[in-house]
Amino acid sequence: MNGDHFTYSPENLKFFVTNYMLRKLNCIPLIMLLVIKIDLIGVVDFEKEIWPILEDRCIECHKAPFEQNGRRKEPKAGLRLDGAKHIMAGSDDGAIVVVDHPSQSSLYQRVILPSTDDDIMPPKGDPLSFAEKEAIRKWIAQGVDFGKWVGAVDGVRESVVIGGKFSNHTLPDYLDFFDRLAVGLSPVPTSEISKIAMASSLLVRPIGIGNSLLEVRVVTDSDQINDKTIKELSSLQDHIALLDLRSSHVTDNSTSVISRFKKITRLNLRGTKIGDSGLKQFLNLQNLQSLNLSETKVTDQGIQLLVTHPSLENLYLSGSEVTRLGVIQFNKLNPSVKIVF
Repeated sequence: MNGDHFTYSPENLKFFVTNYMLRKLNCIPLIMLLVIKIDLIGVVDFEKEIWPILEDRCIECHKAPFEQNGRRKEPKAGLRLDGAKHIMAGSDDGAIVVVDHPSQSSLYQRVILPSTDDDIMPPKGDPLSFAEKEAIRKWIAQGVDFGKWVGAVDGVRESVVIGGKFSNHTLPDYLDFFDRLAVGLSPVPTSEISKIAMASSLLVRPIGIGNSLLEVRVVTDSDQINDKTIKELSSLQDHIALLDLRSSHVTDNSTSVISRFKKITRLNLRGTKIGDSGLKQFLNLQNLQSLNLSETKVTDQGIQLLVTHPSLENLYLSGSEVTRLGVIQFNKLNPSVKIVF
């Protein structure tokens, strides 16, 4: 039985179990039926079963911003897991839990990846046990019930004005950074966003409620995304804050165009045709915090061009042509950048 297609509620389970047993077995002792019902329901207690997993294996990277060596450290991927509202607010990539649907929830999908997958969570240490994975799956399938647990509430706005009316949407603290970045920027008309999205085959959408900045990412048909596509984004160069071009056919010829996207904070070029020659252009991206060059042709010589980058915090290089020696040399010159290699 797939949890994605069956809503786990006491009423539904009672109906399912009772009817199944009556049809298949004709009769069953009452006490056995109750035992089976309790076992199947097995309502997950978030505070006792899920929170300990998150606290032990995830919170180190997904907690409130803090100062380290004079620099502000933000939660990875903009995701905080230390409060119920933060969990529901999701990450830079959107929601991490979809109520009743584990298969659509990245919180669950990332922990069940093969141990050799670069995207597995947690990235360090042993993978979660089967019991831990199953607890997360059941918790999502049962409706994402936090019970009485609230956790951290700092940095969460209780209400947001949308179209002149108050909404119950909540925004995580990291979006304040994007609010500041968007000051004085007029929003791009919806018709223009739709036009560019259709022409480029990219997902183009506002980064947050009422924010003029945009997120642009590959969703499907990455083979159609190339240097010509990037030129089509030029009219949005003042608005793009998140750009994800993974697995596309973008080459070094696009780096000069991308370097004009001054608001970019996160740039994902994983699996593209990018090499060394255009990396120096990214020094112009004064707000760039995260750069993913995994599975590219980038070498030791290439990353040295980024040593003096003023804002870079995270650099992803797994599967590239960068060597361990190159990483060591980079970190000697700029120890504040965290390199995933």
